[in-house]
Amino acid sequence: MLQTVDLATVEVATERFELRPWRESDLGVLAEAATDSYITSITTVPATYTTEAGHGFLHRMTELSADGITVPRAIADRVTDTVVGHISLRLRDLDLGRVGLGYWVLPSARGRGVAREAVTGLSNWAFDRLGSWRVELCIEPWNEPSKQVALSAGFVREGLLRNWQAVGGRRSDVEMFSRVRPLASGSDDR
Repeated sequence: MLQTVDLATVEVATERFELRPWRESDLGVLAEAATDSYITSITTVPATYTTEAGHGFLHRMTELSADGITVPRAIADRVTDTVVGHISLRLRDLDLGRVGLGYWVLPSARGRGVAREAVTGLSNWAFDRLGSWRVELCIEPWNEPSKQVALSAGFVREGLLRNWQAVGGRRSDVEMFSRVRPLASGSDDR
């Protein structure tokens, strides 16, 4: 990893969004996210929202960044600063040249290209600033909208990983999608 990157304060700008650290003023967004059973089943967003649970989520996001484990970011509109989702970059395999992405978008913001833009922006940042060679997305086989996000962001489907991870308290298959760093012009891309 590049030594000049302070993961706790990283902000990544895309055309319409700022991928920025979560703030206390974002607690209302967590309350809205908690009403979506899909988001709460696959993330650490509290299924039963309370202000205390929201503060716990914000504290975990801050700790993960400070510890260099993950770069969790709110997806905020660049004009209004309204948060419409979350994206995180998992760094556990960065020393091997790869990182993982996860994201969710509020139901009220879906269908507007939010996830595609955030996934593209954070992937590019991982290539440019962290020196990653590969960005991975693991997607549930039934999640067609997320597969479309991956494909539209330049990811390629690699295959099915059986019993890959625990989701919602049970082992689940996932489809692996990846995007690799573009090679220098004129080089063999195999």
